[in-house]
Amino acid sequence: MLRRLRVLFATLALAFLAVAGVRVVYPSKSQAIALKPLPLDSNHPGIRRLGDLIFLNAWELRSDNQDFGGISALTVLADGRFIGIGDAGTLIGFGMGKGHNMDRPFIAPLPGKPLSGFDYRDWDSEGIAYNPGSGEFWVSFEANHAIRRYSRSFSRVTGSVEMSGRHKWAPNKGIEALVRLPDGRFVAIAENLEQGLHEGYLFSGDPVEKGTVKTWFQFRPPAGYRVTDAVLLSDGRLMLLNRSVGYLRGFSAKLSILELSQIGRNAIVAGEVVATLGAPLLVDNMEGIAVTPDKTGDIIWLISDNNFNIFQRTLLMKFRLAERQDKKKPEAVAAPGFDSL
Repeated sequence: MLRRLRVLFATLALAFLAVAGVRVVYPSKSQAIALKPLPLDSNHPGIRRLGDLIFLNAWELRSDNQDFGGISALTVLADGRFIGIGDAGTLIGFGMGKGHNMDRPFIAPLPGKPLSGFDYRDWDSEGIAYNPGSGEFWVSFEANHAIRRYSRSFSRVTGSVEMSGRHKWAPNKGIEALVRLPDGRFVAIAENLEQGLHEGYLFSGDPVEKGTVKTWFQFRPPAGYRVTDAVLLSDGRLMLLNRSVGYLRGFSAKLSILELSQIGRNAIVAGEVVATLGAPLLVDNMEGIAVTPDKTGDIIWLISDNNFNIFQRTLLMKFRLAERQDKKKPEAVAAPGFDSL
């Protein structure tokens, strides 16, 4: 009975801190980020399949830097390195090096962020999009309900637009997922939930530019879940990361896939769930998703937001998306000498 009470208390504390955003500060400016390998299931290390995902690797990310943590979104640069953005308006960059350390990691504030005397919630950045052609970035802020555009290397802010929905968004429920499409359009989905639906926008172009047309739609996440990030797969479909937290079960995540063609004016869309991540499997407050191409198929990367508290971890997880079973088979090729038949 005592053990059950301890487990219940720890779970309640975890859920409270995840919502309250209690921050633990470590006085250091180290740029080093260490990797600690972890199994998907410590009791059954042979488990690799998770719905349509195949588990490849997982790590806990650690740093002594006081600004490390709270990673809410993840994107991949043209050179294959990653950029994460966090709850405190922090950029966290890294490449996957060999051994237990990352390649050229850095931890730095977003341009314009005060060095001191600020409320980190005012810089709560939740979504990130990237244009590999121009090197520009777009970052969404859920508390200030805005999208800002940054020049190459995040050197300066080059544009900004305030965001709002048809329903009034709570102070910390603004744009959570932000995706740039290859044709220059953008998809943005707010965390705010009304009657089980997220509000979303399909932008005809750059969201910070005047004249860009917004197409309003709604996204229905899996029951009991909220969308936290999204990414475009190589085949043009949209993969959404959805997260849930419960007092007894802790954190869990569901990944769903949506056809972009479903998005239209006033449409209500819902993706197909392709994988679920929950206890006893490795999981935390999964908030960021990215994709890298590979000859074996899309590689899916998930990262968790530790909310700067001691009960949580920053996890980086690597999966391969299994080949679609409904993919059209190639048509038969005529045998040599019979091409004219």
